[in-house]
Amino acid sequence: MFGRYGVRVSLCAMALAAASLGWAPAAQAHAHAPLSCSGQESTSYSPGLTVEPRDVGIEAHPTYTCTDRPGHVVSATGTIEGISPGASCLALVTAGGRETVYYADGGESVIVYTSSVGTRALGAHTLQLLGTVVEGRGKGHRAVRSVQTLPGTLPTDCLTPDGLRQAFAGVELEIDPS
Repeated sequence: MFGRYGVRVSLCAMALAAASLGWAPAAQAHAHAPLSCSGQESTSYSPGLTVEPRDVGIEAHPTYTCTDRPGHVVSATGTIEGISPGASCLALVTAGGRETVYYADGGESVIVYTSSVGTRALGAHTLQLLGTVVEGRGKGHRAVRSVQTLPGTLPTDCLTPDGLRQAFAGVELEIDPS
């Protein structure tokens, strides 16, 4: 009825119509958009931070509100673990770590941090972690995580044998495709 030529034309027209309606899966439609998250976290140090430098394990549990394009907001939670060699209440630099971010829409990102820069002043600690998304949303892109930590207990805990074991922080995460 249509002939070979008519079938081809019809299929091409349907494909163009589908593409113009935006039938791309949602994850692919915004896979290359920068992702910006902000929130807060609870951080644990094991063993606790003291005035004497020692290797310290760090575990944090952030909650985020993220945007990847105007008007699109998704909440997320995460887990980050790392080691800070030679850490103390005076200096905390993370040698590296791994964060998994779980988005409320079912997606996730696994980020490996390979470097950091930190400063400490008046009991507040600011740390910036730099890494790459190795799995999931944003795979292959650069990630920058900024944390501003306040002690969960009095800074005098640094003088005790157990040290400062918990802190609370404001946190920002940027996953940038550029």
